[in-house]
Amino acid sequence: MGNWFGGGTGGRVTSGCVDDSVGLGQSIPQPAAPVVGPVHPQQQQPQPRATTTRIDRDASEAADDEDNVVGIPLHGVSSAPLDELTSGGQDSQDKLARRGDGVDSGISLARSPELVVVASRRAVSFQLPNDQRDEPVGPVRLYRQAIRRLADSDWLQGRLPSVAHLLRETANPSRRRARRHPSRTRPISRISRRRWHQSTVGSDGGQLLKTCWPVRQTEGLFLPLFPVDERRQHRYDREAHLGDGAFGQVYRVRDTTEHTDTQYALKLLRKSNILDGDGVRQLQDEVSIQRLCGHHPFIVGCLDFWQNRTHIFLLSSYYGNGELFQRLKLFTAELTRLYVAELAIALDFLHNAGIIYRDLKSENLLLDDRFHLKLIDFGLSRWLSVGSYTRTFCGTVQYMAPELLRGDPYGHAVDWWALGVLACRMYTGQYPNVDAMQYLSQRQDGIAVQICKLPRVATPSAPLIPEPSDPDQMPVAGRDLLQRLLQPVAKDRLRSLLQLQRIALYQHYRWDAVRATEIDPREFITDECLGCALDEERLAVPVEGAEPNDESFAGF
Repeated sequence: MGNWFGGGTGGRVTSGCVDDSVGLGQSIPQPAAPVVGPVHPQQQQPQPRATTTRIDRDASEAADDEDNVVGIPLHGVSSAPLDELTSGGQDSQDKLARRGDGVDSGISLARSPELVVVASRRAVSFQLPNDQRDEPVGPVRLYRQAIRRLADSDWLQGRLPSVAHLLRETANPSRRRARRHPSRTRPISRISRRRWHQSTVGSDGGQLLKTCWPVRQTEGLFLPLFPVDERRQHRYDREAHLGDGAFGQVYRVRDTTEHTDTQYALKLLRKSNILDGDGVRQLQDEVSIQRLCGHHPFIVGCLDFWQNRTHIFLLSSYYGNGELFQRLKLFTAELTRLYVAELAIALDFLHNAGIIYRDLKSENLLLDDRFHLKLIDFGLSRWLSVGSYTRTFCGTVQYMAPELLRGDPYGHAVDWWALGVLACRMYTGQYPNVDAMQYLSQRQDGIAVQICKLPRVATPSAPLIPEPSDPDQMPVAGRDLLQRLLQPVAKDRLRSLLQLQRIALYQHYRWDAVRATEIDPREFITDECLGCALDEERLAVPVEGAEPNDESFAGF
C-alpha cells in the first residue's frame, strides 16, 4: 500500500519518514538522493508552499527490479528513469520538456523555474507556481478574467486609457503597489491629467487649485487670496449707495449679526469687468497692500474680503464726513500745513514699504470723525522698491507728473507731485497751471489721441502756481512748499519726508504729535470752511457750478 508523506519543505527521507533538518533546495547527505530539475539562477522567485505527491507501491517495486531507479509521475507527464534525467544533461532535459508539451496541465522540469524536486527512493516533493496558488476559483476568477479582457481591449485603451488602468488594477488586486504619497492621489474629476501635474501657481497671474471637485475658472483665478463664500454677503444690509468705481459700486452697509450701530463700506466688484479690464493682478495687489498697511493711522485698512460666483467683496470702515473737498470748501494755512504733513507721513510709509500709490487725489481722501485724513482706494498701487522705475500709464490726468505724461520711466516722485497738486488746491482753490496735452503730445505710443478732452485748458502765459483770492491764505513758506513739490524735473523735486522736514514751513513742527494724531484738525476749521459744505443727506448730490469730477485712467 502506498505511503503518504506530510510536510512541505522537501525534507530528508530516512526509514520511511521525512527528516525536516534538511531544508528545501539544500544538499542531501545521501548520495543516492539526487536533485532533479535544477532552477536557473536568473529566474529564481520567492519560495511558495510545497506539497508532496503520492508514490504508488507498484511503481516503486517496479523501480527496485530495474536497478533501483525511482519513477516520477507528474500529473500527466510520463515517468522517466532518474538516471536518464540526471545523466543526459541538456538533451535529456529537452527530451523531458517535449514529453510534457502535449499536456495542458503538465509541468516541465527543465522549463519551469518555480519547480524544485527533491527525490529519494520513496517520495518526491515539489512546489506549485504562484499563479496557480493565488488565483481564486469559482465566480471570482471568472469575474476577474472578464475584467482583464475588457481592460486589454484595444478600443478601451485607445479611447479611455485611465478607465482601462483602473479596471486592470481592480482585476489584479495582489499586484497593486502602495503609493508613496496617498494624499496626492489624482481624483476622478474634470481636471485634465496635464493640468493636475502642473504647479499650483499659474504663469498668467491666476492660480490653480488641486482638489477632488471641479472649481469654476472665475473662482480659481482669484484663489487662494479670496475665499469662496456664497452666504457672507447676506449678513450686511445695504443702506446707501456711496459711489461707483472702475469695476463696481460702493455701498454703506450694516452688519445684521452685530447689535451695534457700526457702519461699513462694502465695495462690490463684478468679475466680468475685472476680467475684461485685465485687472486680476491689480486687484490682488490692492487687497494685499491694503491689508498689510491698514494699521497705519492715515490709511484705511481692508477688514474682510471674499468672493462668490460673480462678484468680489471688499469690506472696510465707513467714515461719515465724506471726501475732503466735499466736506471742506475753504482751508486755512494751519489746516493745510497739517493735512500736507499727514499725507507726507502716509506716503513716506508706503514708499519705505516698497509701494507706489499713483492715484493721490481728493476723491481718495476721506475725513474721519475727528477730521483726520484717511487714504483709500489702492487700485492703482503696486509693489515697487525704492530706486526702481515703471512705465505704466495710469492715474488722474490733473494729478499726473510730467514724466508720467511724457511716457518716461518714473518712480515714487510722482506721488510727491500729486501731493503738490493737492496742496495747491488747498492754498489757492485751483489746479496748477500745467498743460497736460503738451506733455501727452510728446509721447511716441499715441495714447494722447485716446484721451478725451480735459475739463480745463492751461493758460500759456499764466504762472505755474496761481494766486489765491485771499493773500493771507498762502504764506511765503507755503509758496516755497509748492515750488519744491511742483518741479517738472523729478530729480529736482522734493521727494522724501526728510527733505520736507527741512524746509521753512515745517521748522520746529511737532511731527511726533502728527503721527500720534494728537493735533486736532477741528481747532483750525472755521465756520467759513464749513459754510459751503453739504449736509450728510446731500453728500452724493453734486453742487451746481462745482468743478467736474477728475478723469481717472486705470492703465494702458
